[in-house]
Amino acid sequence: MSATTIRIDVKLLAVAVIAAVIAVGGWQAWRIVGPRPKVDVPRVVTDFGHQKVIYHLTEGGGYLGREHRNWLGNMENHFAALEPGELDLVVVMNGDGVDLLTHAAADEKLAARIDALKARGARFLVCRNTLISRGIEPASLYGLRTGDLIGAGVAQIALLERQGYGYLKP
Repeated sequence: MSATTIRIDVKLLAVAVIAAVIAVGGWQAWRIVGPRPKVDVPRVVTDFGHQKVIYHLTEGGGYLGREHRNWLGNMENHFAALEPGELDLVVVMNGDGVDLLTHAAADEKLAARIDALKARGARFLVCRNTLISRGIEPASLYGLRTGDLIGAGVAQIALLERQGYGYLKP
């Protein structure tokens, strides 16, 4: 085999590897955002009683916003599991967690899910310290009102826990 042949084989191998990576990445993207199969699972009725919970969001959205969608899905499922009015849900966002509202400002579907959760009583609180340290203007965050700003996310969590809220970080 000549040196020229080896270079061509290496180039073909590189192209094949890149194509495989793109194909797998595309499949992963489709798996995340693509349609889900319909399944018939019977409803399990449980009386969970009244719950007060904190969802502590400190992570960014990740690949295609998957983590944010998972977080919102957990919150939606939590509301669905309890009778109306039986869940006091507070989302405390600090660090990269505020990216949820940054992304929602440009994503109508994400914004609609947040609005639906708020309509059920969920409160979305944002750490003022994070906005200052990251140079984020409050007006750039989706749906943020002055009353949604808190001085420090971790201090707010400690306060809520003293008030009987349970801490969740799914």
